Amino acid sequence: MGVHNNIHIPKESWPHWIWYAIEFAIVLAISMLVAREITDPMLGDIAALVGQSAALESWEGITVHSKDFVNLAPEIRGQVESMANWIFYSIVAGIFLGWYIVIRGFILKKKILDNKY
Repeated sequence: MGVHNNIHIPKESWPHWIWYAIEFAIVLAISMLVAREITDPMLGDIAALVGQSAALESWEGITVHSKDFVNLAPEIRGQVESMANWIFYSIVAGIFLGWYIVIRGFILKKKILDNKY
């Protein structure tokens, strides 16, 4: 029985950086989903934060895409959307940095920019 010189060695054929790209995509997707679930019910609180809580009678169940919100005046809608975007991306950044600095850096003790060659 002969030996073949075309053996598949996964460590050599699958680039190591791909795992970092997959991890980045998973962490980013999870952080965006969590931020969406947090900021959607907070739209009434966000409107109160920018001083526009009286724009609607009730902010219960209102999302950015609901008919009542779309029919608001453009300046009110713009203020609420702008603050909601700041809060959304702050939550995304907090989760993202929490994963890469706290969990991965201190708990898992893996270096992000470790050279594996």
